Amino acid sequence: MSAPQRAPEPEAPPPSTMPGHDDVDGDLTMAELVQRARERAEAEAAVGAVMRREDEKAAKREALEQRKHHTPPVKALLLLALAGFNLYVWLGNPGWLTYNQPSGLSVDYYQSSWEVAVYLQRQRIEEYRQAKGHIPATAQQAGPAVHGVQYTPIEQKNYELMAGNGAKKFVYHSTDSLSVLMGRTLFQMGLIAGGVR
Repeated sequence: MSAPQRAPEPEAPPPSTMPGHDDVDGDLTMAELVQRARERAEAEAAVGAVMRREDEKAAKREALEQRKHHTPPVKALLLLALAGFNLYVWLGNPGWLTYNQPSGLSVDYYQSSWEVAVYLQRQRIEEYRQAKGHIPATAQQAGPAVHGVQYTPIEQKNYELMAGNGAKKFVYHSTDSLSVLMGRTLFQMGLIAGGVR
């Protein structure tokens, strides 16, 4: 017996006749081609962005180099004016820039200051005398001594206060009238009213 005969297998239709296949590039489908085109466009866009960025950097570098080599006229004028002003100050020695020493204080100024110091020390001693009934042996017993005033006890109830030296020296005796001796100074300070008595 002979072997049964088989029907020949149908041949596959050519790719162009298969449904859903439009063969443009051999074995690639349309979806694959669209995907490749999209990837190519993205890559070109990325390369284009990098190139634009590099061009911008180069333009900035070039502008910076031009700025370094080109000083604007306003800056040049300001630098010239500053240099001229410095020369004027250093070489011209302007009067408005020199320091003028204030004139020395008068003898009356120092005299009044010593009178006030003596008055303050006298007040402390008199307060001590009223509290204790006698004058202190030293100025420190009556409280902190006023700087520049020398206290000298005389006998039991009298004392002398001296401040300053030379023409500025001021001496007060406890027997003297304070208002006659220091009236004007005390009046100016507001410690007594109505002027000298």
